Amino acid sequence: MERARFHEDSSWSSSGLSQRAAIREWQDWAACTIAPIDVRVFEQQHFQARWESQALGHLQMLHMHAPAQRVVHCGQDGSAGQAPPTIQLIYTRKGALDTHMNGRRFAIQPGQFVLLDNTRFYQMEMQTPHDVVDLMMPQGWLDRYLPDPGELLGRPIDAHTGWGSPLGALLETMLAGMDRSPLPRAMIADQLGTLLTLASGIQKLPPSYQRHQLAQEILNRIKRDFRDTELSCSGMAHDLGISQRSLQALLAQQGTSFTQELNTTRLENAAEILTEQHGQNLPISDIAFRCGFLDPGYFTRQFRKRFGVTPSRWRMGGTA
Repeated sequence: MERARFHEDSSWSSSGLSQRAAIREWQDWAACTIAPIDVRVFEQQHFQARWESQALGHLQMLHMHAPAQRVVHCGQDGSAGQAPPTIQLIYTRKGALDTHMNGRRFAIQPGQFVLLDNTRFYQMEMQTPHDVVDLMMPQGWLDRYLPDPGELLGRPIDAHTGWGSPLGALLETMLAGMDRSPLPRAMIADQLGTLLTLASGIQKLPPSYQRHQLAQEILNRIKRDFRDTELSCSGMAHDLGISQRSLQALLAQQGTSFTQELNTTRLENAAEILTEQHGQNLPISDIAFRCGFLDPGYFTRQFRKRFGVTPSRWRMGGTA
């Protein structure tokens, strides 16, 4: 089986394959995608399995219907697997996962989730068929939400009580129909990160982390509200309860500014509309207004400054 590319939607089923081929493909996929692990299927004569993989910005969500099996992950140096280093959020919907890691033994019961590091040793044994979600999160991305994920590894959290409840509900909603989401998948990933912070029970975050989170909130609001012609730095600062100077300082630490980010977002969306079929007959002034520009002349000047051609030339497929 060809390895599925990370950050692409894909799926697989053992249906229609010979027993031997299905088990081999299942084992190879797990070792290359999830972690460098060894998989032992207990009842090979009755083997049935399937998985679906969906991209979520920098994350990948794997939904697995797996047979009774044992998986052993020996860490970075214990196998020749090629899975990228990630922190895994394992959420079990059916079947208990008897787990051994860091010298501890514990069970992840249905309705619980736990964080694992796919560069460290762990062993899981499932005595019955199970339904599991594996949310694969790059360390760099997770650092935005959990300053020290290592402290939370191997600590089962209930997905039906406390702050674990909204995270569990979001995971279930995603499984029910990701394609029907009103938000881009990268924004859903941000919601997951925030809910994971709450569910983990962190009492106090370092100031640098708080500043980064606030900067991300500003950038997300610009991407969400760029069509609003009245969107302004002062107005957003007021909504967030900070000064305009503080807002600009937060964005400066990210290597950008409010005006730069707003204009870039508006212009890139305008460029996309200009090349779409429904935008072919729209007046340039209408496209400018739809993207938040009140002055068509200013829009044209900014567009040419960014892309090297006028909006009209861009629509005709012209280049600088």
